Amino acid sequence: MHRFLPFALLLSACTPLPPQNGTGTAPIIVSLGDIETDAKGRCFARTEGPTQTNIISELIEVAPETRDAAGTVINPAVFRTITRPQTVQVGEGSRFETVCPPVYTAAFVSTLQRALLIRRAYDGPISGQYDAATSLAVQSYQRRSGTDSPLLATDIARDLGILAVPRS
Repeated sequence: MHRFLPFALLLSACTPLPPQNGTGTAPIIVSLGDIETDAKGRCFARTEGPTQTNIISELIEVAPETRDAAGTVINPAVFRTITRPQTVQVGEGSRFETVCPPVYTAAFVSTLQRALLIRRAYDGPISGQYDAATSLAVQSYQRRSGTDSPLLATDIARDLGILAVPRS
């Protein structure tokens, strides 16, 4: 299995992307997290695992003790208990097949944005950039089917009609 860590995608249809602002670097179309590929070239990712919020209490020293020249404590140290929530991951997320990095071209992302717009799951511009608004819309849309991830699942992409369905 191959791993892409962290994953940044620089792709265009079949032509190289022009440099942006004379910097000599091409624009990043999408930047995603961990994606694994298997021997057949399929890509997989994981949803975030379940979390648990615990209430943590800590005893902190607010003021240190003061002593006189002889070493006798004049004023004792002052302590306070601070209580705060702490969220921790308590299990692994589920593994799902995701759209592979080379598919995320500007044209594909624009098509994805239009498909989500039609379904009232996205209200941003059709920019061809897999930006925060697009990934949030993807996560919100596919959460209904049980995949809570900003990475586009292949079954969702097929349901949206933007990825070919394999022949049986």
